[in-house]
Amino acid sequence: MPDTLLSAVPLTRGKTLSDQVTEVMRHNVITGLWKVGEMLPSEITLACDLDVSRTVIREAVSRLKAEGLLSSRQGRGACVASDRPRFGFAIPEDDVESLRKLSQILELRMGLEIEAAALAAARAPDAARIEIKAAADAFERTSGGGTARVPDGVRTDLRFHRAICEATGNDYYLGLFNYLGASLRETILAGRLQAIKRGSDSRDAVAEHHLIADAIAVGEVELARDKMRAHLEMSSMRLLQALNDTAAERTP
Repeated sequence: MPDTLLSAVPLTRGKTLSDQVTEVMRHNVITGLWKVGEMLPSEITLACDLDVSRTVIREAVSRLKAEGLLSSRQGRGACVASDRPRFGFAIPEDDVESLRKLSQILELRMGLEIEAAALAAARAPDAARIEIKAAADAFERTSGGGTARVPDGVRTDLRFHRAICEATGNDYYLGLFNYLGASLRETILAGRLQAIKRGSDSRDAVAEHHLIADAIAVGEVELARDKMRAHLEMSSMRLLQALNDTAAERTP
């Protein structure tokens, strides 16, 4: 039986006790602190070590059973069933609303799309390169016209980035982008609306899209990587600034 409970994961402020305990226990499983096949400490031990009630421990164990990480053994308690969660990667809705967490999500997006641009430049078929160029053109057509056109601009923006991930030929790139795009769509929309209210426009983003598309079109791998990095850095800065302005306006 494992005799160590507390991991390096701190309890996170703002979350329920069940959320926090589940997070610590999940970390202990997936990092191997609690090994597959080992029995967990008793409910009483876990409750004492984490200074919570046995009810909280039961709820955390129930959640981790649902994820496939824990299982029950008759008369013996819970054991580690797997170190791979049954459910995939997920971003809680609250994280997108937190500027600190949003910044981390945008960093994740950068890691994904910078390399996607390089792969697209290296191996995209001609049809995919044509679609990337068409998506850049569509974004340019829909990027002006005031707040009424913002939803179309966000749609064509995501179309451009999705086309690049699809051009990698790697379904996992496309799948992760689709997930991130769906998670960020409303936040990007809110940021764009605020930016227009401040008098900003999308001309810089339009130019950046075309530079990326041009690099991919001619197969310049390093240039595509560099242009995507520059674009996402600027895009993230513009989005976070707009959202910061919105938060400042709401502060009495």
